[in-house]
Amino acid sequence: MRTLLILFFIFFCSATLLANDSTDLQVFKSANLLYEEGDYKEATERYQRLLDKGYISDDLHYNLANSYFKTEDIAPAILHYERALKINPRNEDAINNLRIANEKTVDKIEQVPVLFFYRWYKNAVNLFHVDTWAKITIALLFLGLFCFTLYLLSQTIRIKKLAFYSFSLALILGLISWFMAAQQERLLKTKEYAIIMNPTVTISSSPSEGSSQLFVLHEGSKVKIKEEIDEWYRVALPNGNEGWVEKTELEAI
Repeated sequence: MRTLLILFFIFFCSATLLANDSTDLQVFKSANLLYEEGDYKEATERYQRLLDKGYISDDLHYNLANSYFKTEDIAPAILHYERALKINPRNEDAINNLRIANEKTVDKIEQVPVLFFYRWYKNAVNLFHVDTWAKITIALLFLGLFCFTLYLLSQTIRIKKLAFYSFSLALILGLISWFMAAQQERLLKTKEYAIIMNPTVTISSSPSEGSSQLFVLHEGSKVKIKEEIDEWYRVALPNGNEGWVEKTELEAI
């Protein structure tokens, strides 16, 4: 009887999870349909509902960004294009649409070219999604285990050498893949950049309301987060200008 109750509980939980996934998929599809029909506000609310439930995907952020762009909410559109690219830097549609959205911002700040080796490093890390890197790591470790077993069991010198070298290569590549997965997960969790969300934001010289004003930024501008103190961020622009801004004025990517 106890076993039957446990099995029933497992079945009930599994059925509930599957039902929730099916419902959320329907919400996503209905939001896409609303977008196609021109009901961008309702589509935005449904996409946001999925994000609030913890779903993370570049397609979800990209579609939400498109909805915001259609209603001329440029700052949140830029924010979610950036978040889509943070998850999948090779999303060409998000790259192109982000470029168009940035043209509508007030502040035209020239970007400083990234050093080639840092650009190469980020491209290598972002070659695959963190989940894909993890799957590659597991596959390589299983391959390495197979080769090591073959090395131990084989009686032929040639096969033993081939198995040993294959094991060594699989182990090295597996460690590299694990490192890439860890680095991309770190990049996804790191609050390195943010988007100014309010129409006009004053950048101050220190993290206090009475400090002197340095310059003004407008919604949609992208800043780099350099430091965090209480309810303030020290931010920097590509041109070298720095200052302090309250957290409520921006959203981290």
